[in-house]
Amino acid sequence: MAVTAAVAAVLAGLLGGCASTVSGTPWPTGQGPALPSSGAAPVEPTRRPPTSFTVPGPLSSGPLAAPTTDGRPTTTVPPVPVPPSSGTPVPSGAPDGGAGAARTVPPVPVGDGASRVPDGRVRPAPGTARATARPTAPAAPAPLTSDVVADECLLDHAALTGLLGGPPVAPATNAVVTRTDGTRTRACFALADGVTVSVNVYTTNRGTPAGYVAGARHGSTVTGLPAGTSATVLDTVAGPTLQLATARYLVTVAVAGRTPSRDQWRAAAVAAVAAAPR
Repeated sequence: MAVTAAVAAVLAGLLGGCASTVSGTPWPTGQGPALPSSGAAPVEPTRRPPTSFTVPGPLSSGPLAAPTTDGRPTTTVPPVPVPPSSGTPVPSGAPDGGAGAARTVPPVPVGDGASRVPDGRVRPAPGTARATARPTAPAAPAPLTSDVVADECLLDHAALTGLLGGPPVAPATNAVVTRTDGTRTRACFALADGVTVSVNVYTTNRGTPAGYVAGARHGSTVTGLPAGTSATVLDTVAGPTLQLATARYLVTVAVAGRTPSRDQWRAAAVAAVAAAPR
């Protein structure tokens, strides 16, 4: 009995000195691996899109809110309703996610062009065309103006006879000509057997008469003319044509039906210079 009591006392002392353990584990209380976290599913956020937002700068309509920290007023803009067909995703279970119902999403900030950029220049309104209209250049004037003298019959009988190859059948006469484009001009005409001479007097609108004659290409220069005048002979649709420059006018003499000689052209140019108004 004494031995049994001694053994019982020793066991009691040992058991009393041991630390308590977690039920079902060999680990003492407060030690061992961490307990597993809760298996509950995470809670989805229930925050809805904002009902309004503010943009800097005055807009074209709506009340102005309090100024921002930089001194510019702000305008509260309501959200924009978007139809379901727009493809904008909506959280599952949201009240506005039903079929056929409109959804509300934050709108894109807009401006009306009235706000200022930092350097003080006016910001163009959205969608404003930036193409700069170029000023239309004035139409260039016609090179020549016709019908500037009352009588364009500047050639005498001798000069006309030389150009026609014989005497004219009637005195040279001023007559009105209607062109293919409908315009009407006046010219002096002289006729012989199958040959016609026409004389026209012009003023030049681009430079001087002398410059006009000098700019003619493939012409044959007429020499022996009075000082301050110049002339050249060109092949044209109307026939060989004399272009004569005086101080004020450009005189043209066209011959249809024959080709005068160089001396006949010179005689016609001298006669026209003498008869042209000063």
